[in-house]
Amino acid sequence: MQVSSAASISAMKTSIRRHDITAHDVANINTPGFEERRPHQTDILPTGVRISSISRTLSADPRISNTELASETSEQIQNKHTMAANARAAHVKDRMVGEIIDLFA
Repeated sequence: MQVSSAASISAMKTSIRRHDITAHDVANINTPGFEERRPHQTDILPTGVRISSISRTLSADPRISNTELASETSEQIQNKHTMAANARAAHVKDRMVGEIIDLFA
């Protein structure tokens, strides 16, 4: 697989994983003592990114969740745009390869 394809695919997989983490946080927003999770991303040169670890944010009061809906919503929007940009990059690359093949056909 070419580097450009691998980078787009790994970024999309990472976006999906980040989306799953924030969705889990939002689903548990009213769970007493729930600690929000934060994914940490690492570059994999030259082929993209991955989730290197997931940390928990400790709650000051164990009777309530420390998950903030605003920050989780912001994360979801960022994941959406990251996914769309990488899907577009993969689509453009696919089109370019198709054009090159057509030139030699």
